[in-house]
Amino acid sequence: MAKYEWTMLSAIGGTIIELREGYALGELPLSDGVKQPTGVFHAGAIVALADEVASAAIMGGVVDPEQMQGRKFPYSIQLSVNLLTNDPEGPLRAEANVVKEGGITVVDTVVTARNGATVALMRSTHRMVDPRKHGPHKRKS
Repeated sequence: MAKYEWTMLSAIGGTIIELREGYALGELPLSDGVKQPTGVFHAGAIVALADEVASAAIMGGVVDPEQMQGRKFPYSIQLSVNLLTNDPEGPLRAEANVVKEGGITVVDTVVTARNGATVALMRSTHRMVDPRKHGPHKRKS
């Protein structure tokens, strides 16, 4: 399987392991950098994995701002996450499927443990914007 580098996910030790338009699969191993004091994944790491994989599913390819050439970027505007259990071993896998495309895009992501247990369910909503024209870094004074 091809591996893709993603900024946040790569920074915490994870990777996208499968990617096509409307679908992505990512993985995050358990490490000290993503572990809470009780020895399981930090909730923030679980959400970061799910959010990155959801964005990857929307984009369907590697996101390089220099190569986007008019493509829109999925700014996350709403995340609804149910954390159901956790995992003291890892890795976690997140599988994302786009359920509605458009100016507002919706993705369902399921995070699972190595044993197949569902760790988290996330539905995310993304506003598709031109990153050269929109966003906090582009505000006019």
